[in-house]
Amino acid sequence: MSFKLNAKNLGIVTAYWLEHYMTDHCTLCGNHGWIDTRGTRTPAGKDVGRVNYCICPNGQQLRAIGAKLPSNTEEHNAEV
Repeated sequence: MSFKLNAKNLGIVTAYWLEHYMTDHCTLCGNHGWIDTRGTRTPAGKDVGRVNYCICPNGQQLRAIGAKLPSNTEEHNAEV
């Protein structure tokens, strides 16, 4: 099952973000509009990370204009 954003549920997503993740900036992506979880693994060691648009207005706008995200296959340089 795939979730598709449309005008009706976009308002729901924005409202959820405002209630749970908004301070003076987006606490999910830091206002970048995308979230990079590459390098994330399950406790069993399965690689599950990837690059996704954030649910914040910046991420919604990037998705709407078809902005290119970093490739999921590019080398990940995690800051430690």
